[in-house]
Amino acid sequence: MEEEVIEKKKSFRFLNILLFIVILSLGAFMYSKYLGVKGLITYEYRVDSDILSSNFSGVKIIHISDLLYGSSVNNDDLDRLVKKVNYLKPDIIVFTGDMVHSSYKMNDKSKDKLIETFKNMNATLGKYAIKGDNDYNDYYEDIIKNSNFTLLNNSYEKIYYKDNNYIYITGLPSMIKEDINLDDAFSFYSDENRKYTICLIHEGNIINKINDSDYEVDLILGGHSLNGSVIVPYYGSLFIPKESSDYYTHEYKKGITNIFISSGIGTLEYPYRFLNKPSINLYRLKKTN
Repeated sequence: MEEEVIEKKKSFRFLNILLFIVILSLGAFMYSKYLGVKGLITYEYRVDSDILSSNFSGVKIIHISDLLYGSSVNNDDLDRLVKKVNYLKPDIIVFTGDMVHSSYKMNDKSKDKLIETFKNMNATLGKYAIKGDNDYNDYYEDIIKNSNFTLLNNSYEKIYYKDNNYIYITGLPSMIKEDINLDDAFSFYSDENRKYTICLIHEGNIINKINDSDYEVDLILGGHSLNGSVIVPYYGSLFIPKESSDYYTHEYKKGITNIFISSGIGTLEYPYRFLNKPSINLYRLKKTN
C-alpha cells in the first residue's frame, strides 16, 4: 500500500513537470511570435580609434538594418522608428539593407510611406545605404534616392565635418545577388595617408573577403543575420543564415577593426524573436591618444 502511494506521488510529480514544460514552451512560442517582434530598443556603443581626427570625436552614427517592412513591421512601427531616430539626433545615418520583406506585394501607397519614413530621418552629415538581398527590385533605389540617402554600391564617399579633415564611408552590395568589388569600393585607399574608414555590408561573411585583402577598415557595420532571430539561453542563436555564419552576433573586434551586426527590426522566414527585440544601434566615435 505504501509503495502504491509512492508510485502515485512520482506519477503526479512527473505529470506536473510535463505540464510545466508544455506551458513554458507554449508561453515562449506565443511571446516570440507576438510580443518579441514588437517594440524598438537602442543599443549604444562607444567606438574608440587613434586614427580618427579630433573633429569627428563625438560624432553619432545611427545604424538601421533589415527593416523588412511587411513582415512584423507596419506603418505604426515606421512612425515610431522615425521618432526614435530623430530623438537621438544622429550626425550620420546608415541603412545596411533589406527594406521590404520578399513576400510583401509592394504598392504605390507603401512606397510613398517608406519614402516619407526615410526622408524624415534627420542627420547633419549624411545618410547612406547599401543593398541587401531583398533590395534587388524596381523600387528600392527609387525610395533611397527620394529619401535623400546616398546609395553605396562598390563605391565610397568622403564625409567632412567642421574643417578639412574627413573620413571615408564605403559600401558593398549583397554577396548573394552581386559580385563584391573591393578594388572599386576602396579605390581611395592609401597606406601613406590613411583616413578613418567605415564599411557598410549586408551579409556578415563579406568580412572574410575584407580580412583577406590589403585594405584596413576601422568600423564595419552589417546586418542580414537578425542575430539569429531566436536566442536560446545557454545555447545561442537558433536561425543563422549561412551567408552570415562567421559573423552574426552583436559585436566583434578583429585587430583595429570594430565590427557590429545589427539585429534588425523585422523578421524573415521564421516570424519569431526571442531574447532579441527589434533594435537600432547608436555609435559614438571617440578619438583616443
